[in-house]
Amino acid sequence: MGHHLFPRTKHRRRGTQFDSGARYDDYDRYDDGTPTRRLRIPGAVLLGGIVIWSLLALGIWALVDPLLAWAAGIAGPATDVGVGVANWFGLGKEVSALRDVANVDGLVGWAIGPVHFLAKGGLVLVWLVGSAALIALPLILRRRLR
Repeated sequence: MGHHLFPRTKHRRRGTQFDSGARYDDYDRYDDGTPTRRLRIPGAVLLGGIVIWSLLALGIWALVDPLLAWAAGIAGPATDVGVGVANWFGLGKEVSALRDVANVDGLVGWAIGPVHFLAKGGLVLVWLVGSAALIALPLILRRRLR
């Protein structure tokens, strides 16, 4: 007796002139056995995406050096502003001596080297991952559509 969820009735669907091409089984459930359309991304679109991604990475690559030079150049005036604010509170001599002992300009110049190396290396890694993702995009989309 019944291990079926719905009673087995056979009937035709009305309104076949508006048929969407979808197939239904005896229980009015959508039949997933119909062939699906495959998504095709043209090679020119992928190549264009990689070119745009590469140009974006190249633009950021070119901006790393000026931004780091700006950051190194602004360190001295920023500490002067800090000394001015401390002077306003009556702590100017102590803070000025502390700034001289810390040698902020030398410290910033020393730190720019590793930051430069990490920024450029990180940019290359992000570019590689993005390019690989763009190349793998058709495979990923095909699997998601199944």
